[in-house]
Amino acid sequence: MNNKETKFRFFNITTLTVAGILLLLLAAVILLWHGYVTSNQAEPALIAQVYFDGEYRIADGQWQKIVKGKHIPSTKGDVMLRGNFHILTPDGEYVGIYSDDIPIALYTDHINLTFYECGNEPYVMDMENPLFGDSACGAYWSAYSLISGSEEPVEILIHNPHNFGNETAIDELLSNVALWSGLDFEKGVLEKGETQRDIGLIFVIISLLFLGTALFSTLIHVKNSIIIWLFGIVIMFAGTYLSYSADGVSFWNESVVFNTTVLGCSMMFYMLFILMALVHLLKGTKKIGTITVAVLGFIDAVLFILPILTDILFYDMWLYWAALQIIANVILLGCLIREFFVIKGKTRLIYFCSILPLFSFGIDVVMIDLGIWKTGVSSIYVFVVFFIAAMIMVLKIIPNKINTLAKAKELETEKMVLNAALAESRISTMMSQIRPHFIYNTLGSIEQLCELNPPKAGELVHNFAKYLRGNFGELDNPKPILMSQEMEHVHHYINIENVRFPDMTFSFEMKSEDFSLPALTVQPIVENAIKHGLMKLQKGGHIRVISYETDKDYCISVEDDGVGFDTSKLFDDKKHIGIRNIRDRLNVMVGGTLEIKSTQGVGTKVLITIPKEAGK
Repeated sequence: MNNKETKFRFFNITTLTVAGILLLLLAAVILLWHGYVTSNQAEPALIAQVYFDGEYRIADGQWQKIVKGKHIPSTKGDVMLRGNFHILTPDGEYVGIYSDDIPIALYTDHINLTFYECGNEPYVMDMENPLFGDSACGAYWSAYSLISGSEEPVEILIHNPHNFGNETAIDELLSNVALWSGLDFEKGVLEKGETQRDIGLIFVIISLLFLGTALFSTLIHVKNSIIIWLFGIVIMFAGTYLSYSADGVSFWNESVVFNTTVLGCSMMFYMLFILMALVHLLKGTKKIGTITVAVLGFIDAVLFILPILTDILFYDMWLYWAALQIIANVILLGCLIREFFVIKGKTRLIYFCSILPLFSFGIDVVMIDLGIWKTGVSSIYVFVVFFIAAMIMVLKIIPNKINTLAKAKELETEKMVLNAALAESRISTMMSQIRPHFIYNTLGSIEQLCELNPPKAGELVHNFAKYLRGNFGELDNPKPILMSQEMEHVHHYINIENVRFPDMTFSFEMKSEDFSLPALTVQPIVENAIKHGLMKLQKGGHIRVISYETDKDYCISVEDDGVGFDTSKLFDDKKHIGIRNIRDRLNVMVGGTLEIKSTQGVGTKVLITIPKEAGK
């Protein structure tokens, strides 16, 4: 595949990836807007010294005593509470059964409540039923005032319309019972979640710094700046998740569905971009990882769109997302484990650490389902570790990348100067081969053959034309050519010289010709063998050209049985500037070497060696 096709393919992949991410973000934004405009406003409340004492039963089961700290599941069926609210002083001293007209504040996490008081109609506190437009799916505070004002036991029917995801909802309800005491209470709830909310906002701000750094790195063409983009986006959504999972978010923003949607979108995007960052690390299994992330991104988009087009609640999609996310995590986990055993050295530690967010997500899903904790506690801790690592990466890698880029610019400048020198060398080599006396001699031979042997003269003209075209053509060709092309040029030259020196003989053993080398490499060496080796003999002489390959190199040998010479004088003689140019071009263009061995009275051997990686 040529460079143009490679760039086109890279462009297509990059364009599709960016387009997919933008469409996914657009779907999430539309979902947020949809949730905002259809949301009811949650009622504020606050935590106080109130607790509910009594008993409970699940569905049609047996009544059990409510024990502080003992888990009551909210996903195993409807739960009935029976008992009274009790009041404590600010110091924790018992006051008595609550029967006042001050509203009781209740925290409900995707559950609805129905109150049964003696002699009164049931009171339904259900923000998710059709009466409220089915639009307040989320966690919020509600206020309830006892109708009877008596100390008779109250029954509370708790219904979970989702039956998943909020396993600890009843525990939170009972542990957060409070008296509605106005703005001071709201302030207390907000202050309780202030630290987590502020940390989340700090992460969002830092993510903007990451994204700014990523943009700068992209503009100055820093290699692998994509990983900085991914880390910045991961930090942004993690910060958003922290802020919107903090206590009191319904006071901070009273749009309940919007809060729920932001929370869901942030955790979905967090995991999606975590996987994209992990795929960036993969090598041998990158294709599997890329397909997995692409499929997951498509499914996320579908989960964003369904609540907009149908009556399905976004919260109801979370169970399916969690299941599909776990499948994607398992696939990526397999890829990382395979890479871990293939890669060696310090890089293995990176792959080992990359497994942590996949495990932490699975742990959180299990713990939330069991009601052990409410949110992604494990993922938050792992994120903090990755955040620290990302900060170290940016502070360490970016300066190094900038220095590397500066050095690359210097090397590029040096390369331009070197290319200019190579062009001059190539022209010098070409001009050194087309000496006036060679042209005169060849034209003289043609003139004689026109009278003595016209067909032979025509053949000589053909070879001479090919020879000239080959030399002049190299003025516009700075790239290596195939060995087979170089040998065509050699044969044209030999055919010309054979007319003048018919007693000279040549043999060729081309065991390998499918490799590249600088143009005008072998022909000048053959010419030197004729001029400085065979022409000084009384008569005859033989030149042998061999090409072959070893495990690591392509080799070309040019041997003659001429007079030989003292190789110590080779590079002190200005007449041999052509050999110096050939050696320099071999070294720079293909990393090759040129070695000359000569014995006076025996002959000369020139060995060219080109590494296979450069000659392919």
